[in-house]
Amino acid sequence: MAFSEKQREYFDSANKRWNFKTGATRSGKTYMDYFVIPKRIRARIGKPGLAVILGVTKSTIERNILEPMRNIWGTDLVGEINSQNTCYLFGERVYCLGAEKVSQVSKIRGSSIKYVYGDEVADWNEEVFELLKSRLDKPYSCFDGALNPQGPNHWLKAFLESDFDVYNQHYTIFDNPFLPQEFVDNLCKEYTGSVYYKRYILGEWALAEGLVYPMFSREKNVVSGSIEYKRGHKYYLSIDYGTVNPFAVGLFEFDGRSSTMIKELHYSGRDRNRLDNEGYYDLIEKMVGDIPIEYIVVDPSAAGFIETIKKHAKYIVKGANNDVINGIQEVTKYLNYGLLKIHDSCTETLKEFEQYAWDDNNPEDAVIKENDHHMDLIRYYIYTVARRLNRWVV
Repeated sequence: MAFSEKQREYFDSANKRWNFKTGATRSGKTYMDYFVIPKRIRARIGKPGLAVILGVTKSTIERNILEPMRNIWGTDLVGEINSQNTCYLFGERVYCLGAEKVSQVSKIRGSSIKYVYGDEVADWNEEVFELLKSRLDKPYSCFDGALNPQGPNHWLKAFLESDFDVYNQHYTIFDNPFLPQEFVDNLCKEYTGSVYYKRYILGEWALAEGLVYPMFSREKNVVSGSIEYKRGHKYYLSIDYGTVNPFAVGLFEFDGRSSTMIKELHYSGRDRNRLDNEGYYDLIEKMVGDIPIEYIVVDPSAAGFIETIKKHAKYIVKGANNDVINGIQEVTKYLNYGLLKIHDSCTETLKEFEQYAWDDNNPEDAVIKENDHHMDLIRYYIYTVARRLNRWVV
């Protein structure tokens, strides 16, 4: 096996109680752990204490850790997670547990732990990490973990900079010599101009501040001209539902590669008569006209309106994926690649792009929830629809 200089350095020198690899995505951090984990387990086999792998969920442990290790070492050495949340790795029974909730790691509460591997540690519940501090109580107990950094006020950053027995290695994407240059260039392009460039390319603990989409450009992302139905193109509707808050709708055209928001609807119940679900349905029917719609994606909390659309049996409707942070990352990629365009008639949407901002006063990544309804419907469309349509492009 060939290893980078950084990977070999970790394998040889990470001998503290707490050992971390922090930094960019695709920088080779986790790959080294497919060899570190068996080294740690075999060094402690037969000694008292539990061996544990913690990830955000059991499914991420399987996807990020066990499956790649199985491909390297085979099924005899890397088993499957069973109904007791354990699997056999290199002759040792290992607990595999999700770390997003304290309740999910109740099996290790009160137990002595000899080894823990932690995947995506920055995404854990802090209480889970605090629990580990008192459980790694053997002279030979140790922890290995990998993570992408988040904001500079994150609880884990404070631990890494503390006087605990910590080894912390930093990675940028440029520390991985095995990535094709074209792939690196494309990944850099995806995140240019955003907080994600600092985090996922440079591996920095960077604050999400200022505009959410500073890369949005009227020259690059705004189009003009006549709007007409084009045979062979696909059309979708995305809706952010509101009664007191505005009811916002975007009509998107997909040409086989890029998506263009060609029409918008903005109806504020504060400024005009409040409408019921039937009233809103009439609005979208008039907006769409004779254009054939593949399906509609709607704010998943608007269950009543989704049922109204289903009742009329004219359009297929789906609840949108409302993962805010991952959705914003995806929209960032589409803007940077020029795969998302907005017609200049969509004035409310354009206004929001230039005002949509991070909440600088929130220690977590969070947006200011004001004048964001069109940003929400953009995110619903990109993360629920376009990501599937462009799976070979982005």
